[in-house]
Amino acid sequence: MTSTPSPLHSPEMQFLVGCWEVWHALAGPGDQELRRAHGLGLREFIALSHLQAQPTTPARLARQLGLPRYEVSRLLAQLETLGAVTRRRASGDARQVQVSVTPAGHALWNAALEHVQALVRPALAGLGPALPGLGAALLAAAEAARRTPPSPCVSSPRRADPRPPVSRSL
Repeated sequence: MTSTPSPLHSPEMQFLVGCWEVWHALAGPGDQELRRAHGLGLREFIALSHLQAQPTTPARLARQLGLPRYEVSRLLAQLETLGAVTRRRASGDARQVQVSVTPAGHALWNAALEHVQALVRPALAGLGPALPGLGAALLAAAEAARRTPPSPCVSSPRRADPRPPVSRSL
């Protein structure tokens, strides 16, 4: 008799639970440490990381971060308050805004990066030979997840609405 492996031990569940556990183990302490030491949280740090290479638009940054544009607008306002970024109208199209990192923003990011690396390093230390490809594999999985539309669950029955029916008579 062959036993069927538990769905809890499937590669998909191990991946999701692993990402969840790592995020929660590092995000809380990382966010607190960054806020205490540098005045920005992990979300602002990640947004600032995406801006290090070149100026971009808020819409493009929202796509890169996988966040709604209104949330990116809030992040940029916080970074602007810190003096880390500037928002200016694009020279070729006044309707478009370009976001650029300031010299203070580069310095803030470099200082915060040291804290982030110190926080993450112990978690990565035990990965050994799996470490070099891990970051690239996770980014590839994230990109594939963004490109692939969700598939409908064929085996899940529709959940009944627990609310009482609404009377439509007048």
